[in-house]
Amino acid sequence: MDKKEYLSRYHNLIERIEKKKQYIAFCEERSHSIPGQDFSQERVDHTPSLEAPFVKWVLRGLDAERELKELEKECEKTKSEIEKIIVEIPDEQLQMVLYYRYIDWLSWTEISNKIFFSEKTVRRRHDFALEFVKIPINP
Repeated sequence: MDKKEYLSRYHNLIERIEKKKQYIAFCEERSHSIPGQDFSQERVDHTPSLEAPFVKWVLRGLDAERELKELEKECEKTKSEIEKIIVEIPDEQLQMVLYYRYIDWLSWTEISNKIFFSEKTVRRRHDFALEFVKIPINP
């Protein structure tokens, strides 16, 4: 894993959390609907299902909520690790560039507007800052 991938882990987890929240909302929506029973397919064991059709969505939603809590814990831990790595960089402006890029996930233009440098300078400082980043052996 290279330095950029390592630092991007927090953003990737944020994206996974958002997708999980969307799935939970979908399960919630489906659990409130009561579809009719499907008689088009014959059950293999020829016994009627006694479970309400919306129960599967409730159970999937509960599983997704459990996974969401785990992702949120992992996300906080990852953010903390990345912040510790960024703080170890000796120059404050270099820290700001990495923080804006990998924690706030700003574009190069947004970063350049915040710190009043050209995009080219921001990219140069970013590349220079990456030289100071020390990735733990077992991330």
